[in-house]
Amino acid sequence: MNYVLRRYIVKKELRIIVLLLAVLAVMPSYADRSKAAAEINVKGAATGADVERVSEKLSEQKILPWTWGDNLLRGALNRVGANGDFDPNDGIDWGFVPNPVYSSEKKAGLGLVAFGLFVADEESLSVENLKPSQIVLKGFGTTNGAKGFEANLRSVFRADTYRLNMDLKFTDTPEVFYGLGIESSQDEANELIYDHQGQNFQAHGLKRISGDTFLGLGVRYHDNQAEDFRGANIGAAGVLTGSTSVGITGHWLLDSRDHQDNPSTGWLLQLDYAIFNESFGSNTDFDQLEFRYSGYRSIDTFLSQRAATLAWQVQGLLSEGDVPWDRLTLLGGGRQLRGYEQGRYRGHQKVLGQVELRQPLVGRHGMVTWVGVGTLSEGLSDLGAERWLPSVGVGYRLRIKEKINLRFDVGFGRGDKGVYVSVNEVF
Repeated sequence: MNYVLRRYIVKKELRIIVLLLAVLAVMPSYADRSKAAAEINVKGAATGADVERVSEKLSEQKILPWTWGDNLLRGALNRVGANGDFDPNDGIDWGFVPNPVYSSEKKAGLGLVAFGLFVADEESLSVENLKPSQIVLKGFGTTNGAKGFEANLRSVFRADTYRLNMDLKFTDTPEVFYGLGIESSQDEANELIYDHQGQNFQAHGLKRISGDTFLGLGVRYHDNQAEDFRGANIGAAGVLTGSTSVGITGHWLLDSRDHQDNPSTGWLLQLDYAIFNESFGSNTDFDQLEFRYSGYRSIDTFLSQRAATLAWQVQGLLSEGDVPWDRLTLLGGGRQLRGYEQGRYRGHQKVLGQVELRQPLVGRHGMVTWVGVGTLSEGLSDLGAERWLPSVGVGYRLRIKEKINLRFDVGFGRGDKGVYVSVNEVF
């Protein structure tokens, strides 16, 4: 019964988002067309540039194709600070949006996202291509008691000479565990459901060494517990013991992106190395190396006169040592190969790739489509030997602050699917 209900909800949400995207893309209102024509007629003979300027002005003004919807939604967003703009002289420019939550384990729920843009110092304020700092706060609760809170900081100082990144997350939610690797995770007989309580914190600072090159150091703290086990594979509960991991990290990156969280040009090459050791307070000793290459290019498409962004990424995580269950790498969820249940696919080694087209539509609206593939393995030499998991999907974007989008994604994998609502792009 739960499976049938979940399929119905996902299909219904997918129909709604596809219908909304189609309406926004091809149905400008008659009133707006009449207004544009009247403005051009007042000027007399208009050039192509005049028409394009008027069309852009109208598209920026409207959020829905109907006048009543435009006024209603625009007014509601502006009242909570989600006006699509950023004034660096306002201190922290805050905005708020509701965040609906749904998954098969967490069930339906509602959260709130608070987001703020700011400039950390006067020197950063004086640069020509301003890169604002960003703070995002998220909280949610669901009908079955799941709850969580997350805080993220991306701050730049001294005209992007220094960067400080911090992530804090508290979790009290039901999750799933199917074992390690892809083959075992596709067997329903291996399902184990548990309640996860976790406190996770990580922070690192970066300094620009030369050009686009940064070096940095950081710390990580992870404390996670599992209890109240149920499901077909109760025998696997012994693997999910209480885990504490404390580590130090080193970071190297080449970054030519025009924005940290929503770039449209440039590229990123990043290496993060973490050492967790009992002498630091960890339960076990292990090392992890994460690598990431992302590229962004502005392109023209037939869908709009506004340039789209073609984004691509290859990333992976390699582990060595006694890795606890909560530090295993994942495929699935809202950022790691959308379309698969988070926590179902775990392993010691991971590699994935994804390509995404980000297409502006009218005003503050946009859409994305993507395709991706990824795999897991136990040993490094076995990486790529197990089945590769595909991912495809479509999403809707609403600009709520400059370079900050509310995203609504529907992803499809092999025999699985997922709906995701969050802030900022996946990569």
